[in-house]
Amino acid sequence: MKKNLKQVRPEDFDVKALMAAAREGRLYVDERRTIVSKEEVIKEVRAYVARIKPFVTPKYRPLVDDIWEQILSCDDFVEFLTPDVKARKCRTFNKYGVMRIIGVLREKNVYERYSDRKYVALLEQTDRDCSYRSYLGLGLEQRSLLLKIRQIVSLTFG
Repeated sequence: MKKNLKQVRPEDFDVKALMAAAREGRLYVDERRTIVSKEEVIKEVRAYVARIKPFVTPKYRPLVDDIWEQILSCDDFVEFLTPDVKARKCRTFNKYGVMRIIGVLREKNVYERYSDRKYVALLEQTDRDCSYRSYLGLGLEQRSLLLKIRQIVSLTFG
């Protein structure tokens, strides 16, 4: 059935044809292709990383919320954590990106050096393995983001 679907732009809409398609039950909306708002990304990431608060090192326990607020107040990071419209997984935020950031923060001793499986178990609230786990050790590909995280950590504690 998807072979019969075609992507259209708003300026291409034929209102009469759309109304006829809706009456005949031929109008479909792909809900997966919605754009997530910046506020929703920030809210979801906050809730997600709050799950690993027990893994914060004693040195950074009072500061971890400030670190994440600074990360999430930076438009570059929010853009990095916003899912692509074609994403099949991670529709509310980019979990792969969050895992990369957590991995960097773990290397900066903000988080304890527990196994990747422990992090995933707490973040995903399941004992099953997932594809996100491997991203904890990858770091950030964009050097500018990596430098910003280093700066945030050093300024927050410094």
